[in-house]
Amino acid sequence: MSVLWPRLTASVATAMHVEARRGALSPADSHPAQIFAPVGGRRATSNEVAILASGIRQLAERFGFPDPSEASARIAFDRAAAPLIREKMDLSWSEASARDVWSFLALVALPDVTSWRFGTENPERWVASDPSRHTWSRLWWQATVFEGDFALLSELTESDLNQLFERRRIGGNPRLARAIARAVVSRTASGEGRRDIIRDVTARVRRRLAWADMYSLESSVLDSVMSGFVEESIRRIRQS
Repeated sequence: MSVLWPRLTASVATAMHVEARRGALSPADSHPAQIFAPVGGRRATSNEVAILASGIRQLAERFGFPDPSEASARIAFDRAAAPLIREKMDLSWSEASARDVWSFLALVALPDVTSWRFGTENPERWVASDPSRHTWSRLWWQATVFEGDFALLSELTESDLNQLFERRRIGGNPRLARAIARAVVSRTASGEGRRDIIRDVTARVRRRLAWADMYSLESSVLDSVMSGFVEESIRRIRQS
């Protein structure tokens, strides 16, 4: 059975983010204003919230938390945290799409780690207005899309992942997102030039999706098509 995690409405979350910017939030396993979805599973207990937060906090300590850390360490934390969050939060896709769940995680369960990861200024990292930008929801979706292929996930930069997940017709389909990632990584092992290539490839994919059903292609065919797109993108970029 799926687990329903606590939620904070947008109005409550926005007010709490003001407190976060003042450094006035402390971690907790519940909040007086929390709510739950009325149906769809059983409610997560306060103990489950505490266990999740403790696990993430302990993982963050390996990357320098609570002391200031280099960007590379924080990004490495993301890659390690993604499968942990996916494992501990047994969510349906519908529940994971509920932005209020992620606001609770950032503002109630993990304000200290959220602040360490991204600071307090950007509200998108705290109040889940965009799942692909929020500190924690983006990690759950990354782990879900790349489930079984976390080595591939670890090869991708934050910019690479943004190109995939900010385009929902791509990021919302695990097979397609992984096929693009495999094709791009295989031709850019050093990472050099990858940002331009993956941007061009995703643009090609979006144009093709306007008139072709790429979701129904067999995996081998999809991989071949993506490899072709990568080669086309490399040629175009070299000629520009």
